[in-house]
Amino acid sequence: MGLLERLRHAIDPDPDEQRDPEAGKRIAAAVLLLEMAHADHQHAPEEYAEIRRQLKAHFGLDDDETEELLAAAQPEAQEAVSLYRFLKTLNDGLDPTEKRQVLEMLWRVAYADRHLDAREEHLLREMAELLYLPHSEFIRAKLTVTGE
Repeated sequence: MGLLERLRHAIDPDPDEQRDPEAGKRIAAAVLLLEMAHADHQHAPEEYAEIRRQLKAHFGLDDDETEELLAAAQPEAQEAVSLYRFLKTLNDGLDPTEKRQVLEMLWRVAYADRHLDAREEHLLREMAELLYLPHSEFIRAKLTVTGE
């Protein structure tokens, strides 16, 4: 089974089979990163380039695997009415350190164009809260990425 099939299986497995938790976490993170890129309604190329960099670095993917992951995540992001199931996947599968890393990835995407829109900051705050991270972690991630 190729990466794309494993990723799709992680989202919608056969009823008799188990989900692949690692693939589920990858898709959940990719969906959140795509949501962050879309928060300001700009679709800046810098943000998409940053999404690719973050996914490759965080999950140790090569270029083809990164593109397959994004291909699997994009329809999920477009069709999602709520981010709840993606956040639940991350909350259930990540420890606090890994959740902080996801928050920093989100900050890096939001700030890829060197401008932080109010909608982006609002979504970052909301995601930090929904990942059960304290406000201090929100600030730490912001300072790490923006250098402010």
